[in-house]
Amino acid sequence: MGAAQSTQSVAGEQAGAQASGQTASLPSALVICGPSGVGKGTLIKRLMESSDKFGFSCSHTTREARKGEEHGKHYWFTSVEKFEAGINAGKFLEHARVHHHFYGTSVKAVEDVAAAGRSCILDIDVQGARQVRKSHLRAVFVFIAPPSMEELERRLRGRNTESTEQVEARLANAKAEIASIQESELYDYILCNDNLDFAFQQLTNIAQRALAGQTGNGVGSTAVTLAQDSATQDRPATEEEPLIKSDAASVPEPSPSDAPGQRAPEVTAEASVQDTQTSAASAGEAAHGRQHPSMDRWRGKVALVTGASSGIGWAVCEALAGAGLRVVAVARRRDRLEALQQALVAQGVPIADFLPIVCDITKEAEVVALPRIIVKRWPEAGIDVLVNNAGLGRDNAALCSGSTASWVEMVSTNVLGLCMATREAVQDMKRRGEYGHIINVSSMAGHRIANAAQGGAFYSATKHAVKCLTEGLRQEARAGKLPLRVTELSPGQVN
Repeated sequence: MGAAQSTQSVAGEQAGAQASGQTASLPSALVICGPSGVGKGTLIKRLMESSDKFGFSCSHTTREARKGEEHGKHYWFTSVEKFEAGINAGKFLEHARVHHHFYGTSVKAVEDVAAAGRSCILDIDVQGARQVRKSHLRAVFVFIAPPSMEELERRLRGRNTESTEQVEARLANAKAEIASIQESELYDYILCNDNLDFAFQQLTNIAQRALAGQTGNGVGSTAVTLAQDSATQDRPATEEEPLIKSDAASVPEPSPSDAPGQRAPEVTAEASVQDTQTSAASAGEAAHGRQHPSMDRWRGKVALVTGASSGIGWAVCEALAGAGLRVVAVARRRDRLEALQQALVAQGVPIADFLPIVCDITKEAEVVALPRIIVKRWPEAGIDVLVNNAGLGRDNAALCSGSTASWVEMVSTNVLGLCMATREAVQDMKRRGEYGHIINVSSMAGHRIANAAQGGAFYSATKHAVKCLTEGLRQEARAGKLPLRVTELSPGQVN
């Protein structure tokens, strides 16, 4: 029996169970992917220790056992000859060659766990995930991403289990694995393992879907929520509380406590948070009441707005949604996105035309995932308009006595976040062969040095960078003959 025939037999058994009405009582598999060193093993171990309802699928490998690893517990260690014989005999659900070694999941390993009534956890690489997805095995697919390549390298070198050459090989492979999150219909959830406890909490919530026999293609699977550190989000989205809600009445009323405290709003430093809701509502009403004819060609197009949780970002979302665009609102705060969704629905914006995504634009893995999430929600669509609005300022940024952490935070948000979002939007436009408009929201501080005596020079420097990056993007587009429209907006004081 060939490998394809063997895989089909597993899917066929599940199809038969579904036909007999037994599927709901059988757990789905939980497929977990991610680059080496990202923490998959630690998260899986904690999940296994938290409940006896999960069964680990012990994979086969041709590499030698590391210190502390046991045959039949961590891996089935075997020879290349025996592994290849198993492939030819159709014994593997998936298999791949990684770092010069074979890895694979046997059909029997999955069948044994399923027969015990437990959710089978598959710890596999990207190649294996593609094979399992094609097999139609009923499963929930999760990708664990690192907060950055720098952090991943630190973790790999810190564990002291590989040589320098092996670490370099794993880092090179990690880039290709992270790029796979853009593949349509491959993963259902993407978790950024920046905070281990928070990532485990999110994985536990997702695992409940597998235990319930659900899959990633069920209700709410389009609401892919990106993980972020616990300091910027009160709780993770769960299947019972999806970020995207079909019933506007279920979204809680915003309260004065929603306004950011020590953390600056995701707009320009000049924004006044206390006037956010009033000014934004007025902008939305104006957009619905007086729709400009020049916006007609943008109706139905997709606009991605960063820093959408307050101020300018909030108002832009209302104006564009009111003009008939499908709006993707990106921000770190879930509660503010829920409040924005409530406001838009109250103004008559169809819930199907609004996609809120919890995302920290300073984290590359989360930014890279945005185009894939959009395609998952609206097939054949992509980013037509990008409004780079997210930005912040810090009071303790004086050059003589400022905080390095504040400088890093401003550069990461105001400059690097803008660059990463721009890159992904342009690449998405290239992929579709359709070019639109990129708008960078800068500041008058980008044309002068504002409040230099009070430490405002560093903030101004980041906004001067936005001015340079905008002109640089124009020149790159012109040199590449890309029909891309590029605009910089520089507001002063705003309500």
